[in-house]
Parts: sequence; structure tokens; C-alpha cells
Amino acid sequence: MSLMRSIAVSLGLLGGVVGAAVLTPAVVQAQEAPKLSVDVARPLKAAQDAMGKKDWDTALAKIKEAQGKAKTDEEKYQIDNFLGYVLIQQRKYSEAAPVFERMLNSGLVPAAEVDDREKTVAQLYFQVKEYRKSADWAQKWLKKHPGDRDMSVLLGQAHYLLNDFENATKVMNDVIARAERAGRTPEENWIQIVLSSQYKLENNEGVAQALAKMVRYHPKPQYWENLIDLEQRKNHSDMVNLALYRLADDVGVLKRSGDYVEMAQLANDAGLPGDAQKMVQKGIDSGVLSMKDKLDRDRHERLLNSFKQRAEKDQAELPQLAQEAEKATKGQINVALGQAYVSYGRIDEGIAEIEKGLKKGGVVDADEAQMSLGMAYLKKGQPAQAREAFSAVSSDSKWASVAELWRLRTYSNGT
Repeated sequence: MSLMRSIAVSLGLLGGVVGAAVLTPAVVQAQEAPKLSVDVARPLKAAQDAMGKKDWDTALAKIKEAQGKAKTDEEKYQIDNFLGYVLIQQRKYSEAAPVFERMLNSGLVPAAEVDDREKTVAQLYFQVKEYRKSADWAQKWLKKHPGDRDMSVLLGQAHYLLNDFENATKVMNDVIARAERAGRTPEENWIQIVLSSQYKLENNEGVAQALAKMVRYHPKPQYWENLIDLEQRKNHSDMVNLALYRLADDVGVLKRSGDYVEMAQLANDAGLPGDAQKMVQKGIDSGVLSMKDKLDRDRHERLLNSFKQRAEKDQAELPQLAQEAEKATKGQINVALGQAYVSYGRIDEGIAEIEKGLKKGGVVDADEAQMSLGMAYLKKGQPAQAREAFSAVSSDSKWASVAELWRLRTYSNGT
């Protein structure tokens, strides 16, 4: 496995620009509002006409003319209403944001419009990378609308971009959890924020938890590779490491020649020379185990032939092992027979024997047997049954963390 060198996050901006309908000013007030003086109403009416023609420069000039005549708070508010709208149309978001903030602080925004305006300010400040102000307005809005997805995502991104990784994690984990409870798939970008935050906090446990979410919902090879790499850093037994190598092979991230050879050797040591033979052959066929150099070719051919001979001898002994399993009052021989059957592609027979062994009891390591059963069901294309087997592994077992990774693997086909 390659070491996890970096975890990058790609933050997609949350729409940023608010819809024009939300920001449309009450243009009728330029003519009808009794609190506007003629000196203010006249240029605002001209601005309104220019806005109707999408002549934003002329509209802005007339609005600025009105600003020079404004005397009352009401007049200043109405002018800002027009100004904010025009600045949005001109994509001058950095100028628009303080205008909308000023309107909110004036206390003159109609109660029915306050929520939309606060949301607008949070989005505008995010768009122009003033993340502290964006976060402040988003938090204010979320106090009245707790759990709103879009605003929560904006807040989580703002925290992340402010290097506030603890709060970014907290907010985005809540967004993810709400999606899960609602039966929706959390977006990859949401989990990326948590993943990158935990990486920057140097919290390996948090990184692993985020990667587990990734492989559950967005099982890309790079996420599997990083997650398996973290798990392999633990002090596992050879049998558990073999299960990890099997997983790496299953998800397509077993890449190095040394990994192929070690996996094959572990399988052989576990009494499964058929699996050892298959791994060496796969490494040769894929080119990972080079056959170009004579030294490498001779070494790999010797290894392959050695495992092949052991596998042939092993298969010849299976009928005798089957007779012993049939007579046995305890299930260990049945489990061993089932594991051997699976290694030679006899999946149905293997599943039957492992299940028979577990039912008899007296299995040396029942959790290992459940792992073998789950992998066999996956090979058969029955992820639900595989998931059940992996879930049966004891939570305090040496297999527990690897069983959870295999359980996550069962979701890769969407079931």
C-alpha cells in the first residue's frame, strides 16, 4: 500500500449568487411612497426606467444622484434597495454585500423579507471571500432555521476556509447525519470538508471515520487506498493482514509487487495454497510481478510452481477432509473445508460448509469464520448476506475494524 501523503478538498461554492427575484426592489415605491421627496423620487424613477431596459450603468448613475439628495433614513433605505439590486446585476458582489447589510441594520426591512435578506448577505460575503462575515450571518440565519441544508453547508465551508477545522467538522457532520437520517446520500463534497479538516487537525481516527463515509457512499479507489493504508498501520495478526490484502485486491488498489508476494505467502501460511497460486498468477498476468528480467522471472516462476504443487496436493486431500468434517462433532474442520472450497472457486460448497461449521459450534475463531463467510457471499454476488456475516463479527474481536471495512465494501453496488 502506498502511504497516504495528502488528502485534498475541493470546495464547490454554494451557488454564491442569489436569484434576482429575491433582490428585486419595490420599484413602485419610487413613485408612490409618501416618505420620498421629489428630489429623491425623480432620479429613482429614471433609475427604474433604465433598469427596465437593463441599462445598469445609467441606473447606477441615477441612483447615485438620488443618494446625494437623500436626507431621511427611509430615503436612504429605498435608495439602497435599488442600489443593491443593480450591483447584483453588475456582478459587483463586494459592493452589494455591505449595501444589503446596511439595509438589514437599518431596521426598515419588512419583517417578511428579513430572512431572505439575511441569507443573501451570507451568500454575498461568501462569494467575495469574506468568510468571517459570511459565517456570522449564516449563524444568525440558522438560529431561526436550524438544520437548513444549504445554509449549513455554506457555514461549514466558511469555517473550513477560515481554518476553523473543528467547527467545520461539527457543522458538516451534522449535515451528513441529517442526510443519512432522511435516507439521502451525503454529497462527496460534504464528506471532503470533514476529511480534509481532520487531516489538517492530524486526527487519524477522524480521518479514518471520514474515509469510511467516503467508501460507503462514494467508493473511489483513492479513498479505499487511504483507508486500508491507515488500517494496515495497526499491529494486526497475519490472518487479519491477509483479510486486508484481500480487501485491497477486491477494490483494485493492490499495486505493488511486494504486496502480491506477501499476500500469496500469507495465504499459503494460512493453509490456502490455491489462493496463493492465484495471487502470484494474477501478479504475473497483470505485469506487477515482472517476467522481463531473468532473475525476476526465475524467482516468480519458482514461487508459482511451489504454490501450484501445494495446491494440487491440497485438492487431492479434500475428499478425505470432507469425510472427517462429516463425522466431526465440532465445526472447525467444516470451516477449514469451506475455506478451501472457496479458494478453489467452489463457492456454494464453501458457504455451506462454513455455515455448517458455525452451526455445529466449537470453531476455534468464529469471527474468522464469519469473515470467510462474508467474503464468500460477496464472491457469489450476494452483498446483503455478506453484510450480515461481517456484522456478526464481535465488536471486541481482533477482526472488528477489518470486518467493518468489509461491511462497507458490501454497499459498493448500491444495495
